[in-house]
Amino acid sequence: MSKQLVLKKGRGAFSRRRFIQIIGVTTAGFTIPIHYLGAETDSLPIVGPDSFITDNDDFYILQIGEPAEINAKHWKLSVTGLVEKPVVFSYGQICQMESVTTRRTLKCIGDPIGLDQMSNAEWIGVPLRDLVNQARIKPTAKQFVFQCADGYHARVPIERGMRKEVLLAYKMNGEDLPVEHGYPIRLLNPGHYGVKNPKWIINIMLVEKHVDYWEKQGWDPIARVKLATVIRLPNGDLPLNGGQRVTISGAAFDGGNYGGIKAVEISTDKEQSWHPANIWAKESSLTWYLWKYDWQVPLGVEQVEICARAITNDGTVQGVNGVDDEKGGAVGYHVVNASVS
Repeated sequence: MSKQLVLKKGRGAFSRRRFIQIIGVTTAGFTIPIHYLGAETDSLPIVGPDSFITDNDDFYILQIGEPAEINAKHWKLSVTGLVEKPVVFSYGQICQMESVTTRRTLKCIGDPIGLDQMSNAEWIGVPLRDLVNQARIKPTAKQFVFQCADGYHARVPIERGMRKEVLLAYKMNGEDLPVEHGYPIRLLNPGHYGVKNPKWIINIMLVEKHVDYWEKQGWDPIARVKLATVIRLPNGDLPLNGGQRVTISGAAFDGGNYGGIKAVEISTDKEQSWHPANIWAKESSLTWYLWKYDWQVPLGVEQVEICARAITNDGTVQGVNGVDDEKGGAVGYHVVNASVS
């Protein structure tokens, strides 16, 4: 049966219904909301996005068809293939295992620069290796293949899948996984785009070689997250007033592949000069960093160009505009053009 890509948006990962002011980050990186600023007015709000955590209804959704409807009471997860002892787990057995609570950002590999297919949530799950170790993987096995109830399948190299950070998640923001996000179980595979974080998993097969769903269509087989910075405000929809003080704000994410974000820089003069933004919410390199930059709109101009870039802890400076030729994810600066009245 042919599959059709389905892209859905709730109220938007960066809803502007309200805005939360965050006072800072503790030593553990926990962000503390302290004040709602209320509804939008004619002036730009102080900061955006509105929360470090994306509500389940706002979290981006991308799938190859309709979501799989699964009854967890009858659902089983099997580990098969190149193993010494195939094993089968019920939903209840997995939920009773020692769990991990963590915050992770997911990003879509097909998301053009600056769009909304990036969101952050708190998840509860169990390490993948705690399940597959019970099956005793054979030395000839090189790949995990995750087979899903909607017909999707994705491969992950064993050395990546056996990291302690790789989880089979069953809760999202304190609730059972919503159907659209993979109920009852989905994979959280940090450092990789959503294509390597499959949903509605029913079988984990150990194999030597495999070509998965998107690889067959020419997409990057590794799908490592590339350094990304997005501007949320202003968005270019409304004109700015010359002389007005506004806050440019957005998010940066390195997927855990560059050691975390060290700095975010803003240019308002077509990349002639760069200025440091303030990172006002962060937790780890596996979550996004929220930033803002206070700026005065210049007088005597009709148009302004705003762009942002990130610099990581390993010294990587985000590159210029472009899209990966190997279908490996968009790269480059996010640029917002706004008129000035």
